[in-house]
Amino acid sequence: MERNEILREILSDPAIIEKYGLKESHIKELKANPPYHQKITEVLSVIINENDNHLNSSMIYKKIKKVHNIG
Repeated sequence: MERNEILREILSDPAIIEKYGLKESHIKELKANPPYHQKITEVLSVIINENDNHLNSSMIYKKIKKVHNIG
């Protein structure tokens, strides 16, 4: 499965759509690369992309912390 498809599949869950106020029409256009218009899209894209690039979990965690400007 392609990175963009994975991102769209995750974000198309009704519970996630409701929780983050996403629009289904917006989800169909999402890509797993910048620019990101919502934080949830950016975080999931980082996880998907870096996992696909074979980065280990601690490095992915550091990148997510950077996204959130945490320590």
